[in-house]
This record gives sequence, C-alpha cells and structure tokens, in this order.
Amino acid sequence: MSELLSRFGPGEFIGLVAVAGGLLIPILCGVTAIITDYFFKIRQLALKQDMLNRGMSAEEIRVVLEAGSKRSPKAQYRQDSCHV
Repeated sequence: MSELLSRFGPGEFIGLVAVAGGLLIPILCGVTAIITDYFFKIRQLALKQDMLNRGMSAEEIRVVLEAGSKRSPKAQYRQDSCHV
C-alpha cells in the first residue's frame, strides 16, 4: 500500500483524496438516509402495534400519528380535502 502511495506527488495525492472524498461522501449520505428511514419506519410500526395492543381504534391511531407529523396545516388541509 505504501508503494502505491509513494508513486504520487503531494499535489497528486491531494487530488486523489479530493476525488475519492467527492465520490464517497454522497454514497455515505445515501446509505445513512436509507438506514435512518428504515429505523423511523420500524419505530412507527412499533408505536402502531403498541397502540393496537392498548385497544385504540384505527381513527385514533391516525389522529395520534398525524399530530406528530411536521406537515404544515395548509398541506394537511389540501390532503384532507381531496378525499371523497
């Protein structure tokens, strides 16, 4: 490994690190977003199961979950007004 790195001059090495970092950071961000979304869904599923075990109705569960959402009231109104 040190033989490979010794072939590069200081400027070339900085360029290599910049290019590798430029490719690695978006990949790492994408993987992190996927993992975060997975754990969020697992927690939400566990919460729904707990509420079902407590005997809450589907409408009560929907109200509780929507109360914790970060959507604006205007967006919520638009979504609710589309239901027939």
